[in-house]
Amino acid sequence: MTERLWWDPESSAYIQSRPQRYPGGAGVEPEWTQEVMADADLLALEPDPKSRIGASRFIGYSPSAGRVLVVIAYRDLDGDLHGVNAWPATGADRRLYEQGDDDGAGD
Repeated sequence: MTERLWWDPESSAYIQSRPQRYPGGAGVEPEWTQEVMADADLLALEPDPKSRIGASRFIGYSPSAGRVLVVIAYRDLDGDLHGVNAWPATGADRRLYEQGDDDGAGD
């Protein structure tokens, strides 16, 4: 079952306007982040060790975007996930996703 990710209008506009802040950057559609959450190979870091506010990092593939994305979200007191930021995965995030779960537990 896919976990629902909620975006408020300001955060949604922020991820869509990424190319305006980063020349050559790619915007991210909120719908793509929901595809990330549905990825069978989703990598979830809860909490994200890089987060100062205890947010979570999700790394997964979006078919509509045609690429792996990073999604930053926080859980409210009811356990619902709210999107904070999202971008195309590169570097270490991309390698983590491609490496996958290699602990042998699923074998």
